[in-house]
Amino acid sequence: MALPTRCRRTVVIVDDDEDIRETLRDFLEDRGFRVAVAKDGAEALHLLDDVEACLILLDLVMPGMDGWAFLRARENHATALRVPVCISTSAPDKAPSGFPVIPKPVDITTVLDVISRYC
Repeated sequence: MALPTRCRRTVVIVDDDEDIRETLRDFLEDRGFRVAVAKDGAEALHLLDDVEACLILLDLVMPGMDGWAFLRARENHATALRVPVCISTSAPDKAPSGFPVIPKPVDITTVLDVISRYC
């Protein structure tokens, strides 16, 4: 888990798939973003205590604290509640309403479009 300095161009990627986390991290860092990664929702909540993020890219299906549990816990976490969430999932039809959704496999152009709205 990397802890970048506080920066409004920081994106938090929450995904249990290391390849996805690292590919997105490399892609976004090459474009000037800071990136923090977490392998599940619990790690993301802890991370958000130290990172000022502009967006959370959240997978739904993960071991440990999954995306749905993260969204419930986020309601009681002041810092996390201030950060917009975009769902990135292979099950877009199961995504909760009210959040932008990027279906997996992700289209990098779509990721950049969503990030540009928030960061």
